[in-house]
Amino acid sequence: MRNLDYKTVFISLCILHLVFVCEGRPLRKRTVSEVQLMHNLGEHRQVQERREWLQMRLRGIHTALARGSSGEAGRSRRRLRPEELPDLSDLTPEEIQYALNLLEKLLKSNQS
Repeated sequence: MRNLDYKTVFISLCILHLVFVCEGRPLRKRTVSEVQLMHNLGEHRQVQERREWLQMRLRGIHTALARGSSGEAGRSRRRLRPEELPDLSDLTPEEIQYALNLLEKLLKSNQS
């Protein structure tokens, strides 16, 4: 019975030693192609994130080209619904001031 206790202790110590020696390291080193693949994957993810961020920022921008250059642009205009309006929390103070100045000009032109 005592011999069995020594075997159990010895096996337990061996397992404990292996756990501390490995320390979660990979069993083999990665090859150069694996490292290159992981690098390319990281770059691809960064490009995707930048592209998604840029598309999100461009959604709120309205260009003059979308209206057209002829007189029919005024007839094809429509009012935006509140859910279609851009988020105002993204505006800079300069953009807010520009919008206020534009509204004042419009009000003055409508009064006269």
